[in-house]
Amino acid sequence: MKKIILILLISPYILFAQINLNYNQTQDIEFVKSFKNNTKVNSYKTKDGLTINIGDTITIGRALTKKEKQKYNDTFTQIVVGNVKSVLKNEFRYLPYNYKGEKAIVQSIFVNHEKYTGYNVLKNKKEMPLFVSVFIKIPKQDDFNSIKGISNLLSFSRLTILNLELALTTGELLNPNQPLTKEEAIKKLKESKDLMELGLLSKKEYNRLKKELTPLILK
Repeated sequence: MKKIILILLISPYILFAQINLNYNQTQDIEFVKSFKNNTKVNSYKTKDGLTINIGDTITIGRALTKKEKQKYNDTFTQIVVGNVKSVLKNEFRYLPYNYKGEKAIVQSIFVNHEKYTGYNVLKNKKEMPLFVSVFIKIPKQDDFNSIKGISNLLSFSRLTILNLELALTTGELLNPNQPLTKEEAIKKLKESKDLMELGLLSKKEYNRLKKELTPLILK
């Protein structure tokens, strides 16, 4: 009897420690009502089917900009410096653009309710969908950070991805599940042909890749 009581007492904590979310759940109002802001989760499966777990390695993409070339004062829109849970939005320090290609380790994943922008004063804030944020850390090297020309003293190692889905959509975070664009597929096929002609890729492998990429090119 004592064992049963003990299991009942600790089971809520076990369940709480093993929260695994997916995109559809974050949009289900009835489901998200039980979540408080800054609730931590163990893993999250994105809208595109990418699963991110604590401890995973992810790659920072390109800062979002309408210009063809990045300038020294360009910054990311969804990646900020530090752990922002206790920082006001107007105090965010956005990550400089030259962090493109950096590898980072997922430290924690947490969710918050989207901000209500309507006029219903009785609206329950917990009846808003969730968005997912990720706290990440860039591993440091002994002498210099992997970012060219930036020493460890000047670099930012602790970062927060404000909205994971937006970061993936804009390319500020690389998504290995993201299908190639038509231009990318053509470039990859041309490079594969060059490798075949150099004897670095077999004709069989080239034909397999050509068959795989043709639908993307003709789409």
